Amino acid sequence: ELTPAHLTAAQSRTYSVPATAGFSASIATLQTLGYVDINASKDAGTISAQTEAKGKIFYNILWGFGKKKLTQKASLLVEENGPGQSLVRLNLHVTETKARGIFGTSFSDGKLVKVAEPYDGFFTALNAEVARRLAAAPPVVAVPAAPAAAPSPAPVAVAAPATPASPSNPQ
Repeated sequence: ELTPAHLTAAQSRTYSVPATAGFSASIATLQTLGYVDINASKDAGTISAQTEAKGKIFYNILWGFGKKKLTQKASLLVEENGPGQSLVRLNLHVTETKARGIFGTSFSDGKLVKVAEPYDGFFTALNAEVARRLAAAPPVVAVPAAPAAAPSPAPVAVAAPATPASPSNPQ
């Protein structure tokens, strides 16, 4: 189990991509890792998802038959961390849901995952997804700025040519 300081370090990573790219890569990573029921809010920068778990049927002499299942829930926050950088923070919870057959009651117990392996696994997959997206992105070519057009000269007033004085046209 990690100390609170080590847990905080294991839960977040900084990437050299804009937050929108980090957001999309995080969703793709969750899908790759088998998470379902993905809910995302791009405006808030939040993503939540959970794994699908098969339930186990059990028998208790006092309660009768019941069902137990474990699901892992992920909550992510993707935010800007300076120009062209994003910070991805991850919280993982394991929830055990038990349903008792005789009374039809159900309850859940959840707790924060405090070991490094699941966080490392997610961020390893996210690193690969970000690298894949950067490699697939078209290269950014710097286009030189067009030279400023020289100001056009001010129009010159052209005087009508003077008509020469002639004997028939005295001036």
